[in-house]
Amino acid sequence: MLVPRTEHQPDDSTWDCRACHQTWPCAPAKVELAEQYGTKTTSLTLYLMSIVMDMINAEVPGDLFERVLGWTDTINDSANAA
Repeated sequence: MLVPRTEHQPDDSTWDCRACHQTWPCAPAKVELAEQYGTKTTSLTLYLMSIVMDMINAEVPGDLFERVLGWTDTINDSANAA
């Protein structure tokens, strides 16, 4: 798996951010991921889905789709508006 260039990565023991200890993806991770992937939203979605699969395997509770992927709609909306 390709790992984005950001210190704001999920810790696979807690699934919080390794850098700021907030729920991952934290606000800085979202900004950095959006900048790094740019218009390649399919690639970003595939990366995030791999994280969701790891979280499912670790039996992380909650709405993982909303938590990990829900914010990407704003990227798609911004790209379509341009």
